[in-house]
Amino acid sequence: MKRLCNILCALLLLGTMTSCEDWLDVDPKSEVKSDVMFQSVSGFKDALTGIYLLMSDQDLYGREATWGFVDALAQQTDVRGGEASTWYNATRYNYSATTTSSNGIWSKSYNIIANVNFLLENLEKKKEMFAPAMYAVIKGEALGLRAFLHFDLLRLFGWGDLEKSPENLDRLCLPYVSEYSRELQKQLTVGEALEKVIADLQESMELLNDNDPFGLTPKPDDYDLPNEDKFFEDRHKRFNYWAAVCTLTRVYMWMGNKAEALPLAELFVKEGGETSWISSYVIDAYDPADRDLTFTTEHVFALDVTKLFENMQYYMNPKANDPNENTDLLYHAKARASGLFESTDYRLARWYDQTGNEHYDGWAFVKFWEVEKYKYGSTMPLIRKSEMYYIAAECLLATGKDADRLLAIERLNTVREKRGMSGLGNDLTVVSVQNEITKEYQREFINEGQLFYYYKRLGFEKIPYATKAATDAVYVVPLPTWDVDLGGMEDYKK
Repeated sequence: MKRLCNILCALLLLGTMTSCEDWLDVDPKSEVKSDVMFQSVSGFKDALTGIYLLMSDQDLYGREATWGFVDALAQQTDVRGGEASTWYNATRYNYSATTTSSNGIWSKSYNIIANVNFLLENLEKKKEMFAPAMYAVIKGEALGLRAFLHFDLLRLFGWGDLEKSPENLDRLCLPYVSEYSRELQKQLTVGEALEKVIADLQESMELLNDNDPFGLTPKPDDYDLPNEDKFFEDRHKRFNYWAAVCTLTRVYMWMGNKAEALPLAELFVKEGGETSWISSYVIDAYDPADRDLTFTTEHVFALDVTKLFENMQYYMNPKANDPNENTDLLYHAKARASGLFESTDYRLARWYDQTGNEHYDGWAFVKFWEVEKYKYGSTMPLIRKSEMYYIAAECLLATGKDADRLLAIERLNTVREKRGMSGLGNDLTVVSVQNEITKEYQREFINEGQLFYYYKRLGFEKIPYATKAATDAVYVVPLPTWDVDLGGMEDYKK
């Protein structure tokens, strides 16, 4: 553990930044630590582990990019207490007052990307140190993470609604940083950045398909992935082959390219993606410590987030500020929750605290609540099995074929039935099925930061429960002012 802490400190020094100009400004002590770190295979493993740890930071997927800032943009939580609420300005899209959150996501992501690039650079220099499969898996993971992080930055700070507004592909967006360099990187258009995301994901998929234990390619007789230290186990918490497939599916959906997204989503549906549907017996286990509330068997890619519950507990506890109300509570008003979920839905029963509180008429989110000896804690899902079924259904609806409409309903019904609900009828129209998909995004991804991107991708004219129309001023989060002021980027909102 001491060694890993030292490596993480070195990574933090490597990636610490306050602007595009200095986020790769490595001091001599850091360079010495880095030289030592990449002298052994274990050093590369520690570096990759450190990258995942950085991703779990509260500035990123440990809070702001999931249950915090990004979920607030989607109006995923009702807000009490007016301007006193942590989420008030985010829900009102007052971006001048939310720069701590948005700048943190930007800087932390590029911090990690810098470390990924430094790892890749050294991996090529030391390729002979590795068994071929180990080299390929580490490289595949790193390339996939670089694409994943850039794509999430693009989804937040760039343009969506590309199917209906293809001109947005030509708008300036963000740099795609693919090398470890102190030079300012060119700001790319949305289309250019997406091309680089796709290229990295395709290479990641190829490497991982052939070498990842999750890959579909039959392994040759001489296949060898040394794993005495168990480094390559628990692949759901690493960027595995199926994570690459699903991320590329998301990218094609963002582009409005359903013809490319559908085969990938259907591949996942038919092959299973190394996942299994959660059992109702586990959801409803007698002992709360045995209830798997985030459905971990369905996680395609998830992060271990240290102290996730400790960091969220205040925001899930209606009584945290007694005798006063908790104005930062993550919750839904009872009427909203009851209208969103069907009565037999397991999520309605287990994801809300329905005990009530004198301060408000609503139910707090408890999807990530932990009890003593809880078995499934500290895990934040970044890609879920269900999402590929929603995407497959949406793509099938777009073909205009009645047989595909029926298959879309079948895909959606698979998830519904796994959540305790009855199936939808085959007489539903395309519009009605799409509305049911929207409801599923609103239900399934509570506290996970995916709903805002769904609205943005489809160009909703108004986000449900928002106080203003969903224009670019809502959907495109402003770039950090430091990068614009440095001359490294153009303020594309003007």
